[in-house]
Amino acid sequence: MKFCPLKTADAEAAALPAEYRAARKVDVFRLGERHLFFRKKLSAFYISYGELDRFFRRVLMVPMRVSCCGGEMAVEHIVLCSGGEELAVVLLADPRMAVSVMEALKERAPHAESVKPPAGNGGENG
Repeated sequence: MKFCPLKTADAEAAALPAEYRAARKVDVFRLGERHLFFRKKLSAFYISYGELDRFFRRVLMVPMRVSCCGGEMAVEHIVLCSGGEELAVVLLADPRMAVSVMEALKERAPHAESVKPPAGNGGENG
């Protein structure tokens, strides 16, 4: 497996596989001692908790049609931000896990804001 940094490469890259294996798994994330990990295909992306300055939930309502009737399905994402930009938008496998993921991130990165940026901020959110 290849370890890819979201922001800054870690100086101790040799310790990353051991931290990844020992990390607590919460939905698609692994909460390590010093890093947050998530996988996409054969790569494991990581960011240190100190580099996160904002994280929040993004819920998209996706139209769906089931046999005779239609409706909308909520799709949950966790957005990781640093330096005022969105580094990753991670789709959760189980939308019911969003609350526990957010609580775990608040524990590990208490300095980071856990709310969506203001609408006037530009980009996708504004």
